[in-house]
Amino acid sequence: MVFTENIKKRSDSLIELLGAQCTDLEALLGLAREEAAAAENGMFLRIWEIVSERAVIAERLETYHHRIVELRTYLESEGEPVSNYDITNRVIELANMTLAQDQKTRHLLTGLREESRSSLQNLERSYLQSNKYLSENRRGLTYACEF
Repeated sequence: MVFTENIKKRSDSLIELLGAQCTDLEALLGLAREEAAAAENGMFLRIWEIVSERAVIAERLETYHHRIVELRTYLESEGEPVSNYDITNRVIELANMTLAQDQKTRHLLTGLREESRSSLQNLERSYLQSNKYLSENRRGLTYACEF
C-alpha cells in the first residue's frame, strides 16, 4: 500500500509539473508575441525588459524539465504508464509557436538593424560633406577678407 501511495504521490507531482510547464510555456509565447510587437514599434527598452522576463521563465522551465525527467524515469521503472500523463503535444505546439514568433522578431530586428546602419552611414556622409563645405567656406572667407 505504501508503494502505491508513493507512485500516486509522484504521479500527482508529475501532473502538477507538466501543468506548470505548460503555463510557463504559454507565458513565454505571450512574451514572444509582445516582443515582436515591441520590435515592430521600435520599443527597444521594452524588448530588453521582455528578454529579462523570458530568462526568468526559461530558468524555471529548465528546472521543470529536470524534475519531469526524474519523475518519469522513476514512474517508468515502477511500471507506471507515464503516457497517461503525457501532454507532450501541447508542449511541442507551444514551443513551436514560440520559435515561430521568435523568428518573426529576429527578422524584424535584423531589418531595423540594417535601417539603422544605413541611417548612420547617411549621417556620417552628411557630416563629412558639411565639414568639407564649412572648411571650403571658411577658406573662401579668408580669401575674401584679404582684399
